[in-house]
Amino acid sequence: MVADSERRTRLYESFLNNTPDLAYVFDLQYRFIYANNVLLKMWGKTWDEAIGKTCLELGYEPWHADMHSREIDQVVATKQPIRGEVPFAGTFGRRIYDYIFVPVLGPDGEVEAVAGTTRDTTERQQAEQALQMANQRKDEFLAMLAHELRNPLAPISAAAQLVAMHELSPERLQHSIDIINRQVKHMVGLVDDLLDVSRVTRGLVSIDQLPQDLKAVIADSIEQVKPLLESRQHHFSLNMCEEPVSIRGDQKRLVQIVTNLLNNAAKYTPAKGHIELQLSVQDGQAHISVSDNGIGIAAEEQQHIFELFAQAKRDLDRSEGGLGIGLAVARKMVELHGGSIHCHSAGIGQGTRFSVSLPSVLPQEKRAEPNIIAPAMPKSGLPTIMVVDDNADGAEMLASLMNMMGYVTLVENGSHSALNTAREAQPQICILDIGLPDMDGNELARRLRAQPETANALLIAVTGYGQPGDKETSLQAGFDHYLIKPVDISSLFTLLAAETARRTPAPEAAHQ
Repeated sequence: MVADSERRTRLYESFLNNTPDLAYVFDLQYRFIYANNVLLKMWGKTWDEAIGKTCLELGYEPWHADMHSREIDQVVATKQPIRGEVPFAGTFGRRIYDYIFVPVLGPDGEVEAVAGTTRDTTERQQAEQALQMANQRKDEFLAMLAHELRNPLAPISAAAQLVAMHELSPERLQHSIDIINRQVKHMVGLVDDLLDVSRVTRGLVSIDQLPQDLKAVIADSIEQVKPLLESRQHHFSLNMCEEPVSIRGDQKRLVQIVTNLLNNAAKYTPAKGHIELQLSVQDGQAHISVSDNGIGIAAEEQQHIFELFAQAKRDLDRSEGGLGIGLAVARKMVELHGGSIHCHSAGIGQGTRFSVSLPSVLPQEKRAEPNIIAPAMPKSGLPTIMVVDDNADGAEMLASLMNMMGYVTLVENGSHSALNTAREAQPQICILDIGLPDMDGNELARRLRAQPETANALLIAVTGYGQPGDKETSLQAGFDHYLIKPVDISSLFTLLAAETARRTPAPEAAHQ
């Protein structure tokens, strides 16, 4: 019997001291009377230093020690196991542990000790959180994709309705056609971005390795972004080294890298902000940096900014457009060229700098500078219906349709200007986009309801955000109706006609 007991003890000790889990036993005074090797290592204690001590005496924080004391009392009183999860900072660093306390019953059936095991679940929880974040980013991306595809569809649909009426002047007809072409081009760009992401993630993108003039690449990129810079009145500066810079690479993809960085800077820098592009050469590498004084990026988001489906946090007040995948594509293209890309921001409101390093600068004879032209900065009755949308084409087309139906309209592209106009013009009907740049449409609706001039106006949301929660939020903000872009014009006119009829006095009342 003694031999069997000793053998069992050896087996138990061997198992408990070789498991990665923490194993231990408390007496009824909350003292440890057993601890396996991994637990002693986590404490940084020897057996003699640890056994007979309570959690508090072993350095646990008071709240932690008190919690375990209460749990031991509960196990003794109920004779039932208890589970929990707790963070702890030991010699292994700060980790998350899942534990279970179970009663040890004596011959009389009473609890004589409480045994426990604890498992480190830090990696598992981090993996679960990463999966949840990836799933959340995917959902946010799909919602943003739907929003961005609906936005250009709205002016296209409205322009098509105008053309179909056959009552347009040649100038208005051409203007409508131009809007359709411009918005279709925008949609093609969105689809191209999606195709690029698909090719990159599947490893199907290959690049040429031909000598490229990097200054000419930058000139082409600036030319592509110039309309956006001009429309937002950005102060753009270009600072390039004097010597020619030639590298091996793919001209189209290099232009794509620089264009994506400039587009990103323009979209997240307020009107009349500053953007600078620098080019230099050092230690056989070309360095391109794009800096801005825009909205900046929070420290915790910078490490994820180049990931697919990840982007700096943007709420419904965003107006920048795009799918937020340009940086992910830019990073892949830089890596295909053997280079690296980095992001730095001092934080929210502190601007951002993206830096690209590309290897293998080739010798090249000095020649005339490419013709790089920096964007030129542009010099600086009562309406029944007010249309507010930062998409100028969409607002204009919608207003034109209502004008042709006999309504008087006023168009605003910003929330603050819309509030001022509403106070002066007192519109009876307001059609508002949700994704406005300076104040989202929900907040604008609340303020319109709060000011007496528009407290009783009919508020209609017209937006690309189509999730059920989006509609509920807008209705709670004070909207009467919620329409998804591209809007069914007949449905909109039905709402307008009903509201017009409601506000028009009956003939009998008019004669009294």
